[in-house]
Amino acid sequence: MDELRKTIAELVRPYVHAADARALDDPDAELAALGVDSLAVVELIVLLESRFSVTFASDMLDWSTFRTVTSIADAVEALRGPTRADGPDPGDLDRPHSPNRFA
Repeated sequence: MDELRKTIAELVRPYVHAADARALDDPDAELAALGVDSLAVVELIVLLESRFSVTFASDMLDWSTFRTVTSIADAVEALRGPTRADGPDPGDLDRPHSPNRFA
């Protein structure tokens, strides 16, 4: 698993049932089957946008984007474009996240 997928798996891990946490070692594991619900997805969106300095377009805000770690990573890669290397910018980790548009 590449660094981006590892980082995303770590962001998802708190939302997965403890008994299923090892399933995240497979980036294609279905997150809904592991206990990730719609509220968790909304929280993940905020975390992902902050961590990777991206904004999910409204047409990306459906279950297919957040089905697996791989599908999330594919979306983040598409939003970041080809110029950024995998992994967050070190400066992104200390920056506060953007306003929560779902509140």
